[in-house]
Amino acid sequence: MSDNASNQLIEIDSTVFNPFSPDFVQQPHETWQRLLQDYPIAWHKELQMWVVNSHELCGAMLKDNRFTPNFRMWEHAPPEKPEAEKNDFDKAFDHSLFTVSQKQHLKLRKLTMPAFSKPVMGKIYGKIEDLVTECFDDIGDAEEFDVYDAIANKLPVRAIARMVGVPTDREAFFHDFAVNLIQATRPNLSPAKREEAIQGTLPGFALFKELINERLAREHPGDDFLGSLVGASEDGDSLDDYDILAVIFALIAAGSDTATDLHTFAIKGLLENPDQMAKLREKPELMENAIIELLRHGSMGKLPFFRFASEDIDFGGQRIGKGKCILVNLTAAWNDPDKYPEPHKLDIERNLDGSLVFGAGAHFCIGTYLVRVQGGLMISEFLKRFPDAELANGDGDIDYDYSHHNARRINRLRVKTNRGAGRKAA
Repeated sequence: MSDNASNQLIEIDSTVFNPFSPDFVQQPHETWQRLLQDYPIAWHKELQMWVVNSHELCGAMLKDNRFTPNFRMWEHAPPEKPEAEKNDFDKAFDHSLFTVSQKQHLKLRKLTMPAFSKPVMGKIYGKIEDLVTECFDDIGDAEEFDVYDAIANKLPVRAIARMVGVPTDREAFFHDFAVNLIQATRPNLSPAKREEAIQGTLPGFALFKELINERLAREHPGDDFLGSLVGASEDGDSLDDYDILAVIFALIAAGSDTATDLHTFAIKGLLENPDQMAKLREKPELMENAIIELLRHGSMGKLPFFRFASEDIDFGGQRIGKGKCILVNLTAAWNDPDKYPEPHKLDIERNLDGSLVFGAGAHFCIGTYLVRVQGGLMISEFLKRFPDAELANGDGDIDYDYSHHNARRINRLRVKTNRGAGRKAA
């Protein structure tokens, strides 16, 4: 990769890459391969952002601190409000892992480490395990069910809610908070839509401030995830309310959308590749590698990752101006044949060293544990309960949410369980 800018600006438009096209949502591979071969980096005239596609360039960009996830560095970001006018969203964003200085980022990561310790994660594992069991108990002996309705739309946000200590009777409320939080800094939404999403986060932030204050009033804040954040202290440093809210912010941004789509694409991928499903059943020790490969193979993002140039930068033979938005097109990178031979093939034993599935660099995904645990528990339970499952009518009567702002969201995938046939055979 050369950092020397060429004299010629490389441009594309929606005839090359239209992430909102139903054709792309259904069959993206031809588009990805054209981008990888002809446009490893290009300026998209209609999206008004740079699009970086190759695995090499995406990896280099994620590791280059000149490209920041800080939305406020975008040339079209709304101006920062005066301190007196900031609401809870604004203040949490000020403390966000995506916004703070590198020094403050390291401090926050250090202070949050106890919340990600093995004992705390063990408690979270138990809560998510119970949640997965509940979802499959609700499916019961049904001859058919919709993966999106029964699993994908239930598990991810409820799992994060339980992780961060939301009372079970507020999990539906938390779902709305999570959706608004994810949309509140998307460059591809209109200013009006972003502001609507920001306002929609405020009741959720108020709830979490109540939960934090309740923990602070205790003699000991507790040894679960939220309690570990409230009680975190080292060398006189501790986390204030907005630091804690920022960590929750990051977990939701990293974990909820990804996990929602993991469930549908994982089951689709396994049922379309029965040899791989059989191999995973025979070798459950492959589960962690299988989850990463299923995420890579599903490649469910339309506009997966954004960065913003903090200065004028020569990168990949192009000159990227300060304040420009860059789409780090990870779903294309995950299908780069220079990194992954036969990228369209699902191979749960694939060598995934150096994978960018959970990002790279200082902002490596904070929700990695949650996605892996949730995915592993769900797949294990699915294989155990429905060993003879197949996609209904051959393709699961699949449908997509073509209006989704970010994901190639499958919103219908019907599975035929064949439980009756399995019982008769037994």
